[in-house]
Amino acid sequence: MPALLRGLFAGLMLTAPELAAQTLPKTTPERSNYAATSTNDEVGAFLDSLQLFGAPITVSEMGATALGKPIFFVIAADPPVTSPAEVAAAGKLVVYLQANIHGGEVEGKEAVLAVLRELAGPRRDLLQQLVILAAPDYNPDGNDALGPQAVNRSEQNGPDLVGRRADGLNLDLNRDYFKAEAPETRASLARVYDAWDPALMVDLHTTDGTLHGYNLTYAPPLDPNGPGGPMDFVRNQMLPALRKTLQDKYREPIFDYGNVETPLAPKSWDTYAPLGWYGTNYVGLRGRMAILSEAYSHDDFRTRVRVTHDFLVEMLSYASLHADEIRRIEREADRLTTLEGARLAPRPGLAVAYKLAGRGVEPVALEVMKQLRTFRLPINDRFVDSVTRPLPAGYFVPAAEGDVAALLRLHGIQVQRLGAAWTDTVEVLTGTQLKWAAQQFQGHHLLEVTGTWASFARTIPAGAYFVSTAQPLGRLVFALLEPEGYGLARWGVFDRLLGAESGVLSGLVYGASATGEFPVWRAGRAPRAPMRLLP
Repeated sequence: MPALLRGLFAGLMLTAPELAAQTLPKTTPERSNYAATSTNDEVGAFLDSLQLFGAPITVSEMGATALGKPIFFVIAADPPVTSPAEVAAAGKLVVYLQANIHGGEVEGKEAVLAVLRELAGPRRDLLQQLVILAAPDYNPDGNDALGPQAVNRSEQNGPDLVGRRADGLNLDLNRDYFKAEAPETRASLARVYDAWDPALMVDLHTTDGTLHGYNLTYAPPLDPNGPGGPMDFVRNQMLPALRKTLQDKYREPIFDYGNVETPLAPKSWDTYAPLGWYGTNYVGLRGRMAILSEAYSHDDFRTRVRVTHDFLVEMLSYASLHADEIRRIEREADRLTTLEGARLAPRPGLAVAYKLAGRGVEPVALEVMKQLRTFRLPINDRFVDSVTRPLPAGYFVPAAEGDVAALLRLHGIQVQRLGAAWTDTVEVLTGTQLKWAAQQFQGHHLLEVTGTWASFARTIPAGAYFVSTAQPLGRLVFALLEPEGYGLARWGVFDRLLGAESGVLSGLVYGASATGEFPVWRAGRAPRAPMRLLP
């Protein structure tokens, strides 16, 4: 529905003041007795109706999808704000709610709409401490690719028609945060993370894994390379408190996200991958708090919406009550990360490979043969490093890699360009062995890089880029540019410098760069040559 028609539709609902109690709109599931989920146009019409009713929200568009659909973006604030500067002046905490990154996982979308409606009435007090950003339908192309639930989400209990997981480019948006190829990702990096820098992000999903006894499972950021303070607060304070509240107040059991390999003889309860390609892990690398929420796909649609709504409400209440502490933790993370890169605090060793770790043995409710049984299992809810590399002062990127510099800037990372040649001792990955995956993943043959680090005196030419780790996003710099890890090299960003095109096209899996060296070098200190910051 075009924006004008959405507005006219919403306006018809407000024709008489005495009908105010009836003018708060209902979501598509509420109107259909949970037989249907909202299309993107219906999301827009609902938000327009809320605005006309006087809800404390501003509705705009984060961007547009590959198929030209608007990605609706909501700012909920009282009094209204339109810029991060106004939020900073008001001293409020920014929270970002994101739903439907996987188009068929629909209850988060409907729960967010319900919470936004409640901000017009019983939950308006949350806006005394918070500014709430929301993208209720982050993946409109996937959302509107409606098909039978049995086809698009075979393990999900309704509604009858749901969208598909991928976006309009057939990309999984929850694997795109590093490479940022999708218009949705690029819009969120620019419009949300760079502009508003939310202190807390919540990503709403539906799990389709192990049969278990919980209405919802959750996880904090899992990449151990992220600054510890924000991650520890979410894992050790916020999520346990929310688990207790959901059980005591709503009688809704929730637990740490996990799966078992063999339900009949489970050995452990294991979380998902720690890679920064995933949204909540990416936010953790930025030094901010994040929560993955996974409603249980085998519950009915109404139940999934309800528990997701309750989880969101209690999470927002917790953030409001602890706003000062959350703000202090994020500021300390920024300060320590900057000091590490500048060698004014000890530089850590950071992971280029990971291994599962846990917190001990606990009871886990699993569904076996359609009955709930409790097993005492190791809870592997985190990762630790298995191979580390020391955090450098920064990285030198060849002058020809302007696209890489632009991508780093999109992430909000400060990038400098050398105005004159600079000679110094740098670390170079030598004897590089390159292993491209035989099968494509998200349109790429993923690349594994190995080699030996050695120190050499090298002249870095004018025009090369220097990316310092002495900045609040220094841990993200490492995650993106460290060649042996899971960053940009893994996604083929440097393939043209490594002979990748001929290697992959000729069917070769193993290869080596023409010089035996990886083209990104590690710096032991910031160059003293003239440099300018990229805009």
